[in-house]
Amino acid sequence: MRSRRLSSEQEPYRSYAEYLRHPRFLKVRAEVFKRAAGKCERCGKRPPTEPHHLRYPPWGTFDVPENMIAVCHQCHCDIHGKAA
Repeated sequence: MRSRRLSSEQEPYRSYAEYLRHPRFLKVRAEVFKRAAGKCERCGKRPPTEPHHLRYPPWGTFDVPENMIAVCHQCHCDIHGKAA
């Protein structure tokens, strides 16, 4: 029996770092940044530099654009309660 090779978009991920480099995540991330049109979707003042998950997707699944916003570093730090 021959095993079928999965395409890069079908390959699972084993860590969060792999998830962030996965072609499916990168495609969604690009859609989110395109939607933001060069403005942080939280403050609207600075260019977005980071994606933010509104809710983390269940492990083994992938995000959708509606569950992410493109934010600047300062807003992302504020959201997570960290110093910028």
